[in-house]
Amino acid sequence: MVITQQLRAGREAEFRRWQAEVNEAAATFPGFLGADVTAPGDPESDWSVVYRFDDIGHLKRWLDSDTRGELIARGTGLFARPSTQHVLVDEPDDTVVTVVVSHPVAVDREAEFIAWQDRVTEVERTFRGFRGSELHRPIPGVQNEWTIIYSFASAGDLDDWLESPQRQALLAETPDFRDFEVHRIANPYGSWFPPTTTGEQGGPASWKTALSVLVGLYPTVVILTVLIAEIWPGAQLWISLLIGNILSVSLLTWVVMPLVTRALGFWMRPRPRRDPRIDAVGLACSVGFLTVAAIFFYLVTRVFWTLP
Repeated sequence: MVITQQLRAGREAEFRRWQAEVNEAAATFPGFLGADVTAPGDPESDWSVVYRFDDIGHLKRWLDSDTRGELIARGTGLFARPSTQHVLVDEPDDTVVTVVVSHPVAVDREAEFIAWQDRVTEVERTFRGFRGSELHRPIPGVQNEWTIIYSFASAGDLDDWLESPQRQALLAETPDFRDFEVHRIANPYGSWFPPTTTGEQGGPASWKTALSVLVGLYPTVVILTVLIAEIWPGAQLWISLLIGNILSVSLLTWVVMPLVTRALGFWMRPRPRRDPRIDAVGLACSVGFLTVAAIFFYLVTRVFWTLP
């Protein structure tokens, strides 16, 4: 769920304390995965908060809770205008500038709206810096509007599109679809590491980051090294290393590290207060896994088979 909020002048410190309290309360609900809070990247942007839950049911339980209702009521005076929220089933790509657009669409006009939105996207693709567009349907009981997420490489590229005559012409085609809201989000999404529990800037401690990368990197590199040596035994070092690095980075980014961060999320996600027991358990799990992996690869490559 993406929330955009415009603060009143001089309320930032109070907002950060309130937002940390909201995030800590959300963390007690089932399915909570984390929260990111991002300050405006430019004067035209709002504060953005991204909550992650593992499914819609758990998110709805948080949205409908008395706990959240009480916190929202307490924080109303912090904002210059009502906050907006958009629920997304899939995560946006890692981009520089992201915009959320919400459209209320009558049920009998949905096919027409989709066709029109397809034309908008085709024109967007021709503009410099366009990174992608995603269309999200309404979610019954949670969100009634259609939501479009689109991204550009820079704020300047985004402004070129928003102010372009091509976009104005498309909006003029269908006056019924001009009832919409646009919200900029100055937040790059996606990371090897999970969002923080409190929403404050910064991720896991550096030593946890390094150890978690080692947990994913060691088995990946060993397996790829053995496979490349077996498949292409005559390869020169420079080319085998290049291929191995390309494959290892790809696997780490899209396969291995998402699994590692999910498994070690209880340990890597920062908390309001440091818990030595959790640190000890996470450290033991990481070192234990590396030890078992080292023994396994030793047996496989030196005892059962003679491999590099």
